Amino acid sequence: MKSARREGSGAPRFVSGAAAAVALAAVLACAGCSPPGAGKSAVAGGQIAITDPVTTAQVAALGDVTLRMWADQAEKPLMKSVIPAFEKQYPNVKVDITYKSFDDLVATVVNAASGSNPPDLFQGNIGYAVDGALVKAKLVRPLDDVAAAYGWITGTGASTLAPARWNGSGTAFGTGNLYGMSPISEVQGIYYNKALLKELGLRPPRSLKDLEKALPAVKKAGEQPIMLGNSDQYAATHIFSDLAVTEQKPAAIRDWIGGKAGSSFVTAGNEKAAEMMADWAKKGYFGSGYDGLSNEDAVSRFAKGSGVFFVGGSWNGATLDPAKFGFGALTTGGAGATASPWHISASSRVTPAAVAFLAALHTPKAGQEILDTGRLPVVTDGVKGNNSLQSQTLEALKRTIAAGTQVGYYDWSATDMLTVMGGRLQEVMAGRTSGADFMKSVQDAWLRARGTR
Repeated sequence: MKSARREGSGAPRFVSGAAAAVALAAVLACAGCSPPGAGKSAVAGGQIAITDPVTTAQVAALGDVTLRMWADQAEKPLMKSVIPAFEKQYPNVKVDITYKSFDDLVATVVNAASGSNPPDLFQGNIGYAVDGALVKAKLVRPLDDVAAAYGWITGTGASTLAPARWNGSGTAFGTGNLYGMSPISEVQGIYYNKALLKELGLRPPRSLKDLEKALPAVKKAGEQPIMLGNSDQYAATHIFSDLAVTEQKPAAIRDWIGGKAGSSFVTAGNEKAAEMMADWAKKGYFGSGYDGLSNEDAVSRFAKGSGVFFVGGSWNGATLDPAKFGFGALTTGGAGATASPWHISASSRVTPAAVAFLAALHTPKAGQEILDTGRLPVVTDGVKGNNSLQSQTLEALKRTIAAGTQVGYYDWSATDMLTVMGGRLQEVMAGRTSGADFMKSVQDAWLRARGTR
């Protein structure tokens, strides 16, 4: 399974001006509403501020209500435990959840949010096509007050909120008001085959330098150093981002991904990372035929013993045997990001219930359940891995968050960036274009995207 929160996935439909106007009218119509559990001051969007954690009594004051939700079908395993516990704690609330495939979700959720009966709580997608459109049309409620009331701004995983922060016009993200919250996190790093490393007399790499020393030794021994499947173009961009984050300040990468004016992809760090990708490809470290192999097939081959290393994300670990494989990071932490944020509709009439559900997702108990269902939680306090591979990945995530290297994904920067960056990086790895030309093409695409926002 690839990282499921990608800007380029699916075919998002943008909100029409008329639809946005309908949604905005609904928000303004609720400006005088006073949902139970709210404070007296209004937040942007017309709803009333949440000043303290919502209590059971305050949710009960809503009467018998339905909390309508839309979610990625990947959330089903988690929701099987979270929803029954939530309904038990808040017996007056019935949760009505609609699951959609990721592609269907990102293609329809903006239109659903702008309709006359939008879901109260729903997942979006980081980037301009979905979350940017939701913010621009004022379809989602700012959550700064909620985050402050629950201590999320300074508490565990606070740095993971950045991708859900937007300017008011929905044209840049990473800073500004908070419009979403994700309980799921991701970390990138390097998986390794324990038996093959031992056979070759090599230790698990703990840094990029360690990996660089190991690659020629693996190649000389007749094994494939890195298993790669890049037919979808995103796998190589993940490796590139892992290398790039070791060569420059993470903040500069986050600024560029988020669309900060004056940012540039043309940096010495990105050029070095591109040159390293070309060098590794030329030396055969990725094997042959990787552009004709899918990432899923590459993971499958790696799981069966082909390749000593696999550079990828934490979502790849679910299919690997913890007795046979280990995980490490190439940086102090490792590149990575959060998954699809949850949003509260700006026109929801059951906001306290929606807030309570977000709070239920942002606890150590939920964090353990997230880990138990094969993913990584944002809240890691008290969460423990069930096996060595899970524990290694969880520790890498903690170091990533602490180091501030959880920068996000380069293709979040524009709706067509995965195609542009992925295609041009393939040319770099094939020796058909230079790192300088690669950077220029990517920066040009970034500038074009900014001009259309």
